[in-house]
Amino acid sequence: MRDDSTVLDLRLEKFRIVFHVLFWLGVVAYEGLVWGLVDGQYGQRLLSSLVDLPVKISAAYFTLYILVDRFLIKKKYTAFLILLFTSMLGFGVLSRILAYYIIYPMFYPDATAVPLFYLPKILIMIFSIYSLVGIITSFHLIRHWYRNQQAAQEFERSRQALENEMLEAKLKFLKSQINPHFLFNTLNNLYVLALDQSTRTPEVIHRLSELTSYMLHEGNHKLVSLEQELHYIQNYMELERIRYDSTVDIALTIHGNISGIQIAPLLLLPFVENAFKHGLSSGLSGGWLRLDIYYSAGWLTVKVENSKTDSVKKYLPKSGIGLQNVRSRLDLIYTDCYSLNIVNERQLHSVILKINVGEPQTITVAEEQTQATYEMPDY
Repeated sequence: MRDDSTVLDLRLEKFRIVFHVLFWLGVVAYEGLVWGLVDGQYGQRLLSSLVDLPVKISAAYFTLYILVDRFLIKKKYTAFLILLFTSMLGFGVLSRILAYYIIYPMFYPDATAVPLFYLPKILIMIFSIYSLVGIITSFHLIRHWYRNQQAAQEFERSRQALENEMLEAKLKFLKSQINPHFLFNTLNNLYVLALDQSTRTPEVIHRLSELTSYMLHEGNHKLVSLEQELHYIQNYMELERIRYDSTVDIALTIHGNISGIQIAPLLLLPFVENAFKHGLSSGLSGGWLRLDIYYSAGWLTVKVENSKTDSVKKYLPKSGIGLQNVRSRLDLIYTDCYSLNIVNERQLHSVILKINVGEPQTITVAEEQTQATYEMPDY
């Protein structure tokens, strides 16, 4: 789609010849008027300007479209200077010849007493021609610079748009690796509950419906409120609690005021999911998981800790929604604005993620530090 400046250039291009004709008629009228003010010979001055006009037109267009466009713009400076000085001398001599054989005999016969190739006269002719050519060339170069700026801006816009599209596609791909993996595990749990005719089956379906709705809608946004993301994770934790039949201790604790804080969607789930998969699913009796959220001075800190057995050597697998997936999303969304530390001990695994999220967009409560603790309910 063309912008307004491009449309204007196209419209002006249609009247290019008309503009040029009007310009040169203006030059003739100007010279006839100005020189006529000196001696009152307006008619003679006007005719003299008309006789000399072809030389000025030739010098102007030769300089613009040959010397500037083919040599100066392409940085062929040596050839440009040589041809410029040569053409200046040539057009100066040609203008002197026209004056000597046409203008002087008609209006100033005494001027023919000076030799034809009298250098001061030729220099005056050169100055008269190229003072005008210099002005025209300046506008030509400005126009050329303006068009280059427009082209550079358009190229930058196209490059930026392409980068944004590639970034968006990569982020969607990374998020798409999360959703099927999670749905597969949850549907398996639902299948087992349905076979056992568990009374918890409706609850699981309801929570799964909320989770799916979040992934389909908010999951496609660039940013969501941290409160929405934590509610999503709470639903996930409760589904896992039902799966483990309330044999694990799960807690989500929030330190500080998180109202108005926004975060990339589905960013925290891999840490929590892998805490269950590679920590609590290893048959550890009395296992536990703690998710702590801290916010202070623009920095959001997320700490995920879970118990584990000695047999669990690694936290994130090399395939699936592994650590590389999480780091890739963080690199794309929070470049140079985050830190991720993973501590793997014999019976404890912890992940500490710090993200610079800036100031909250909305503040609904006083900015004094508060602490809210959400313990997952027992059923």
